[in-house]
Amino acid sequence: MYLQFLFALLMSRHQIVATENFDRAFELALFLDRIGRVHRLHAITIVNSVGSVDPSYLDDLHRELMCNSSNHFYLLPQMTATDKDCSRVRFNSLQDEETIYLVFARDSKDAVIYLQAERARGRRYTRTMFMLRKQESQKDMKYFFELLWKLQFRSALVVVAARNFYQMDPYPTVRVIRMRRLSSYDPHHVFPPANRRNFRGYRMRLPVQQDVPNTFWYKNRRTKAWELAGLGGILINQLMMHLNVTMDLFRFEVNGSTLLNMAALTDLIVEGKAELSPHLYDTLQSNTNVDYSYPTQVAPRCFMIPLDNEISRSLYVFLPFSLPMWLCLLFVLLVVHFVYVRRLMPDGPFWALLGVPGAGPVKYGHRKPGRGLSTFLILFGIFILVQMYSTKLTSSLTVTLIRRPANSLEEMFLLPYRILVLPTDVYAIVDSLGHAMQFSTKFSITDAHNFSMKRISMDPNYIYPISTIRWRFFDFQQRFLRKKRFYFSKICHGSFPYQYQLRVDSHLKDALHRFLLHVQQAGLDDLWLETSYRKAHRMGYLKDFSTLAELEEKLRLRPLALNLLVPAFSLFLCGLLGSGIAFLVEIRHSFGCRQKPPSINRNPGD
Repeated sequence: MYLQFLFALLMSRHQIVATENFDRAFELALFLDRIGRVHRLHAITIVNSVGSVDPSYLDDLHRELMCNSSNHFYLLPQMTATDKDCSRVRFNSLQDEETIYLVFARDSKDAVIYLQAERARGRRYTRTMFMLRKQESQKDMKYFFELLWKLQFRSALVVVAARNFYQMDPYPTVRVIRMRRLSSYDPHHVFPPANRRNFRGYRMRLPVQQDVPNTFWYKNRRTKAWELAGLGGILINQLMMHLNVTMDLFRFEVNGSTLLNMAALTDLIVEGKAELSPHLYDTLQSNTNVDYSYPTQVAPRCFMIPLDNEISRSLYVFLPFSLPMWLCLLFVLLVVHFVYVRRLMPDGPFWALLGVPGAGPVKYGHRKPGRGLSTFLILFGIFILVQMYSTKLTSSLTVTLIRRPANSLEEMFLLPYRILVLPTDVYAIVDSLGHAMQFSTKFSITDAHNFSMKRISMDPNYIYPISTIRWRFFDFQQRFLRKKRFYFSKICHGSFPYQYQLRVDSHLKDALHRFLLHVQQAGLDDLWLETSYRKAHRMGYLKDFSTLAELEEKLRLRPLALNLLVPAFSLFLCGLLGSGIAFLVEIRHSFGCRQKPPSINRNPGD
């Protein structure tokens, strides 16, 4: 008999107490005890407003939870809050997600519900019991559950007048469920699950704006329906298909423009007119009234600078040797001429045959071996230098030589280009890099439409701030150009996360985070980047540089292009100038060395 009693006692721990009302605090405490044991909860928080519960009822409830050693919450953290508490402390900083919240309210319009939503931000999906003191009509209950869904209290149990129990099923639309007999429900099903894997065709309105390459839309030729594209759009498409969600895309215009306006999008989410923004955006300044997903990537934001550093072909004749090398050669020539030719070996036959200025007349006779070896070494050195020069010059003519691009702030400030920025970019750049005075003279502030059009068309008159993700996309436009228009500099002003914007404690957040993890593990970003480029090109969002590449290719193959004759003509002029100088020196030396005829004495007396 005693064993049967113990077995019945153990089994009762996994069943809801056989009561159909919470008129007494003891019954509510017993219900909380069973829920705490089944779900292994770690804490409980009780919130009430003035007039929502009798003080004696609340005292009895606290006594049952805190003084009854058999209660599950006897030694666990218990917290009490009222509607008069003005502190900004949030529950998620004090308690984990394995917590149950018990909220006493006067009716479905009590302000304590909004206060609970503010305090429980980050924990709204946890198990929450709303104890409404007054009786509510069906219309009021429908409004109340729509409010709970808007505030994302997804795992809520509503008790009206301590006797009527309600749940909700939000998929595919919010539906109120009246629980007839609470004792007949499994303890695991009393509170609805916070997360679902199948949304059963849940309809979601998504605002779409143009933000190439992250999010844009196009019309499917087969289904005649508008679909999302871009790095962020493709991911949202796949996620919604995985969750069985029906997307209702609508064109979101702000002041007649469909270009991305993140401030307007976040306002739309805060107002409850949208649950999610499908735009993957690098968050420069976060909005505390919305939630953000995990970063898909944390991308550095740097400057794309016009690539105008091609060296003129008329200077190619001087490029085989650097300036120090040219100075060394000039010094060696002077030393050989004034020291070796004029002083040590002025009677060398080779110098006379070459007509080197300063060489003496040829003297035939016995020659020292050292002189011949020295002459051979000098001639061999001259031969090596000539071969090096001709080899480097020939190789330079086969390519386009460029200068080292600017990769420091000082070099960028010296460039003749202004920096085209949005007002939100100014503070981020100056706060990170400093040099406010120098940047103030370089900044050219514009609106979003002008900035987007000039940057995506790669207007070479400006410098643009850009992230590495966007640069990889824009760089596809110039991959066939022999002469690139822009290069991605190493001058960066910080790294910023690429995130989605969601409603606070959105029911999509956990599913989105899991899906982002799978996308990262599969390495789909690079594949989707090329897919987005092709779709954006077909839809006309990008400027096509392939015709310019073909034109450059044709110009490069022209056999009589004048730009190829410029180096040869420059080399000819340099040789002509050098020959003229040598000729003048030789003539001067010839006149200076001519011997005067001996004087003839015509005096007859001598």
